[in-house]
Amino acid sequence: MKPSKKLGQCFLIDKNFVKKAVDAANLTKDDVVLEIGLGRGILTEELAKNAKKVYVIEIDEKLRPYAEKITREYDNVDVIWGDALKVNFDELGFNKVVANLPYQISSPITFKLLKTDFDVAVLMYQYEFAKRMVAKEGTKDYGRLSVAVQYKADIEFICKVPPSAFSPRPKVNSAIVKIVKREPLFKVEDEEFFENVLRALFQHKNKTVRRALINSCHELGVEREKIKEILENIDFNVDERVFKLSPKEIGNLSNLLYNHLRYK
Repeated sequence: MKPSKKLGQCFLIDKNFVKKAVDAANLTKDDVVLEIGLGRGILTEELAKNAKKVYVIEIDEKLRPYAEKITREYDNVDVIWGDALKVNFDELGFNKVVANLPYQISSPITFKLLKTDFDVAVLMYQYEFAKRMVAKEGTKDYGRLSVAVQYKADIEFICKVPPSAFSPRPKVNSAIVKIVKREPLFKVEDEEFFENVLRALFQHKNKTVRRALINSCHELGVEREKIKEILENIDFNVDERVFKLSPKEIGNLSNLLYNHLRYK
């Protein structure tokens, strides 16, 4: 079967990296696992051997021969035909996720998963995307993605994966990343407002907090003069560069802005 460029299909063929992903997930016979993207089924097979149940979401009907082969051999595999971005994850009851994600849905799938109740996810990303996920404040890769993901989970870079591990070979390196879901390390008054603050700030990550928020005040639904006034009256160093703020500092800023807008 010829992989679909439209769907961004690059099938994982190197079993060494399959083993690394499965080992990182620490699977037991009590685990219910979600896999996004069936591929040729080599990851699915390892998941089926080690877990109680495996749900695989696959959008490409042309992969049915691989699905039929896997489900004949393993009665604990259930293939769901559809778009993973549209499937209701809450109905599946999984506690772990292991997947070689299509790169074009990396961001929306990650944020969809973070709104779902699970314990551990071991996911394959484009290398540059993975670097942004684990980046710390003050580094060039640090950005909105870093803060949004680290707010809800501990992120561990497992290993870099070369193009030779896939068929067809992508033009970029990949990486396996482990996401351990946890309660947020700090409290935000309103998560939607916090997301808006992240968007406003990191559109201008190299500028000061003051300049970034003034330039992107529309993201907060606040007029330019109003945000200027607020920034003069909050207890925060608004002259610090955005990329130097820690996630907790950004959470504090979000709460200050939210409370000022809500109660003043």
